Amino acid sequence: MNTSNTPNPVFNAGGEENTARNLGYFIFVFGMFILTMSFLSSCNTTRGFGRDVQKVGNTIEQEAARVQSGR
Repeated sequence: MNTSNTPNPVFNAGGEENTARNLGYFIFVFGMFILTMSFLSSCNTTRGFGRDVQKVGNTIEQEAARVQSGR
């Protein structure tokens, strides 16, 4: 329990402190939004890269089978 007569600085913050706090919250939320969007967009990029690697692997397997068969 606070028995002193000093005001709580959180509740008595002036206009500049509130503006700075709101700006900090905005920057944090905006940064999290950008980070989330980059993760979601990278899923399709990773999927496409995986398909490309799979195609290369299939081509290598086909060529290896062709060389082993002597054609």
